[in-house]
Amino acid sequence: MLVRCHATVQPHNLAMRGYILFKPKVLGRALLAGALLPLSAWTHADTLSDIRDRGEFLLGHRESSSPFSFVNEQNEAVGYSVDICLKIYEQVKKDLKRPDLKVKYVSLKPADRIAAVKTGRVDVECGSTTNTVDRQKDVAFSYTTFVAGARLLAKKADNLKELTDLRGKSVVVTEKTTTEKVLRQINTERNLDLKLIVAKDHAEGFSRLVSGEAAAVANDDALLFGLVTKSKDPGAYDFVGKYVSVEPYGIMLRKDDPAFAKVVDVALSALFSSGQIRSIYAKWFESGSFKLPMNQYMKENVKIPNKYGVQ
Repeated sequence: MLVRCHATVQPHNLAMRGYILFKPKVLGRALLAGALLPLSAWTHADTLSDIRDRGEFLLGHRESSSPFSFVNEQNEAVGYSVDICLKIYEQVKKDLKRPDLKVKYVSLKPADRIAAVKTGRVDVECGSTTNTVDRQKDVAFSYTTFVAGARLLAKKADNLKELTDLRGKSVVVTEKTTTEKVLRQINTERNLDLKLIVAKDHAEGFSRLVSGEAAAVANDDALLFGLVTKSKDPGAYDFVGKYVSVEPYGIMLRKDDPAFAKVVDVALSALFSSGQIRSIYAKWFESGSFKLPMNQYMKENVKIPNKYGVQ
């Protein structure tokens, strides 16, 4: 069944597009008053124009968020989210009528990804970023592209079965992630006395578990699966307890840019309705030794795409 997902900007809602309409008799007064208005009153994000002018689509990616966005052995940016963003790139080329449009890959860290989107250093951020109400104050999100669940991972030899088994122990989290925020809240509410270690990225966090510096690492299940699969001994690790949160991932883009948001919506709507998203999912989550079946949340999201953000 074809699901119409993308929102349409109504022609009369020109304020959203950055236009200001005047009646002829008040034009003179408006122009005079305009000199006193701050620059922000006259400007708005126009990503499509920026892309057209520079001749490049700036794709922001991560280096170690496998299998979503990472750098492979050939030093190429690849992954589930990167493949989705390349569909957006193709839609931009089509809409701009620019078959010669190039794509430029820009490496980002968790700490600078939001600023990179806000300032236009990238046109889209293609990683493993959770859509949250707080982040929506600074950036916009595409339809949900993945639904993950945050969990804790430990070494099987340590026999840690439940969250309470980690009481008083060290747990590593990646800085400026929703998992860090959730774990700090749980630590306080349940009085677990966890010693939280903050890592700059997911790879560093997992390496601290491997080295024994931490008893567990907290992250989204799919990211942990990716890290374990690439480790020397994948069978040495297991999850601790149940999910601590549900995380809807999305592609980040600049706020207040309805024209570009519409292009993103159209690209993802086609991806979902055609079933191509399932092929991309299978490529990264159901091939080789790495297998993570699509959960029910994700199946529902494919049928009825949404942009819901979590607290």
